[in-house]
Amino acid sequence: MSSTSFKIEDVFGVKGKTVVVTGGGTGIGKAITAGFVSNGAKVYITGRRKEILDATAEEIGGDIVTIQGDVSTKEGCKAIADAIGAKEPKLDVLINCAGVMKAWRTPIKDHNDPDQVEKLLWDGAEDEDFNYTNIINVNGVYFMTAALVPLLRKSEDPSVVVIASIAGLANQRAMGSVSYGTSKAATIHLSTLLAGRLSPMKIRVNTICPGIFPSEMTGKSDTGEGHEYNLGELAMKAGKRSTIGRPGRPEEIVGPVLMLSSKAGGFLDGALLTVDGGRLMTAGINDGLRLPEDTYI
Repeated sequence: MSSTSFKIEDVFGVKGKTVVVTGGGTGIGKAITAGFVSNGAKVYITGRRKEILDATAEEIGGDIVTIQGDVSTKEGCKAIADAIGAKEPKLDVLINCAGVMKAWRTPIKDHNDPDQVEKLLWDGAEDEDFNYTNIINVNGVYFMTAALVPLLRKSEDPSVVVIASIAGLANQRAMGSVSYGTSKAATIHLSTLLAGRLSPMKIRVNTICPGIFPSEMTGKSDTGEGHEYNLGELAMKAGKRSTIGRPGRPEEIVGPVLMLSSKAGGFLDGALLTVDGGRLMTAGINDGLRLPEDTYI
C-alpha cells in the first residue's frame, strides 16, 4: 500500500496513451477528444466529413490525427484500422462514439392518443430507418472494435468504451424513435458480448449511456435559453427533467470516459454507466423531444 500512488495524474492519467475516437469531430466525441488531448494522449479522430475533423483538430490543438472514414461497413472499418496500423504499433483505447438517429417521419403531439399512435407506428417508420441506425450504431461498433483488436492486444491495458444512450434502456414514449432506441439497446448488449469475447485478450469493454448532452442530435439554439450548452429548445427542456435539473456538460461525459480508460477503471469490465443526471428516473411520456431526421455524430 505504501508504494501505491493515489495522485490524480497516476490514477486517472492517460498521458502517453494512443486513442481512437470514432465520431470525434462533433458533440460528445469532440469533448472526449479534447479531454484526452488535454491530458497528454495522442488521439485519432474519425468521421465521414473531413472538413469537420480538420476544423476540430485545429480548434482543439495538440496531438490529433484525422482519418476520414465510414464505420457503416466492414470494409470501411478495416480501412480506418489499416490507416491507424500504418502509423501506430499499438492502440491503448478505442472510443466507439459514432452514432446516428432516424427520427419519426410523422411526429405526433399526443403520445396518449390511440389514433395518433396508430398512425405514428405505421407511417412514422420505414425499413430504411432500422437498417440505417443499425449499420452505424451496432454493426459499426462491432466491426470497428474487431478491426482494431490486433493493435489493442499490444497495449498493456487495452480499453474499449462504447457510447450508447439511455434511449436503449428507457421505455418513455416520447424519447426518440423506436428504431433509435432499438439500435441502442442492441449496442448495449453488443458491448456486453464483446466484453465476454475479448476477455481472453484482457481487453476491457465498458458502456456509457449518456442522457442529454450537447451534440448534433440534440440540436442547436443560436439565441436564448440553451445557447450556452449548444442545445435546441426541446432538448434543453428534456435535460431539465433530470433530477439534476439541467442537461449534461461536456466535462461530465469526459470524466467517466477518462476513468474507464485509465488505471482508475482497470477493474471495470462489462460495466454499464448511465450518465444522465437521473433522467431515467424522471423522463415523462410527453417530453416532445424532436430530433433532426438524419443526424450523424
